[in-house]
Amino acid sequence: MLKTKTLIINLLICLLLFIAACTNNKINNSQKLVDITFITQDEKSDSISPAGIEELQIKSSGSTIYGFEYIANGRKLHPTVIFLHGLPGNERNLDLAQNLRRAGYNVVFFNYRGSWGSEGTYSFENSIEDVDAVISYITDSVYTERFKVDKSRIALVGHSMGAGIALINGINNKKVKAIAGISVFNPFTLFQGKKAEGNLIGLKEYISTLGMLKTDPNIFLRNMLSKLNDYNIENLVSKSQKPILIIDEQKNNIYFDRYVEKPNFAYKIWDTDLAFTNRRIALSVELKTWLDTNLK
Repeated sequence: MLKTKTLIINLLICLLLFIAACTNNKINNSQKLVDITFITQDEKSDSISPAGIEELQIKSSGSTIYGFEYIANGRKLHPTVIFLHGLPGNERNLDLAQNLRRAGYNVVFFNYRGSWGSEGTYSFENSIEDVDAVISYITDSVYTERFKVDKSRIALVGHSMGAGIALINGINNKKVKAIAGISVFNPFTLFQGKKAEGNLIGLKEYISTLGMLKTDPNIFLRNMLSKLNDYNIENLVSKSQKPILIIDEQKNNIYFDRYVEKPNFAYKIWDTDLAFTNRRIALSVELKTWLDTNLK
């Protein structure tokens, strides 16, 4: 009897050790799949076509908007990611941009009309239109050799209000293949319901403090409210077949849970702040992994 119990105990120990070994092996294999050298290692410059930067001055409805392109290393045309900043745009995510450039992506950053020195008037509608102007400019065949943009592989990555702009423009834009939104601003849900009035007052007061924006808070909000149905991001996402990634730091957009079964849609909530301050490396890895699957 004692021998039988000892045998059973030994078998159980062996089984537990086997399970632990398998689990550890899976973890190690999973870790091996995540290559972070694009963050930790500088790249060797191509002798003919090294990585670089191009300043951009782009006309949008008669106004000049300013930006730049981080051009990826190498002679071939590259997949290109356009970064869209929020309101007013203090967090520009240029650390993400540099990391993605080392991973083989061109990255374009610009300031909307009426913001940070760009000409014109700042508005949500104008910002959406500015994305069209930027895409048309960088994909013009005249600039193929200069900007090295692969026209068939363009993605938008937006933060906060820029995430709303990315989704509204990108889902409707035939030139955009994939869209990622970080802490999505959705005016359609923000300005309806019990909290709508408070949200409007808060945004109006905030915009009035932003000297880097050429806009009138009242006109800005009236313009946005007049087109609110066009800005129903949930409706756009529900119908889109394009690859979409949304990472939020809050649950204001919990309705996205309804669409997580869609094969083209990914929705995640991270424990961080609006600027994703303590998740910068994780955010770089997440974006690269998603882009490698959906843009390369």
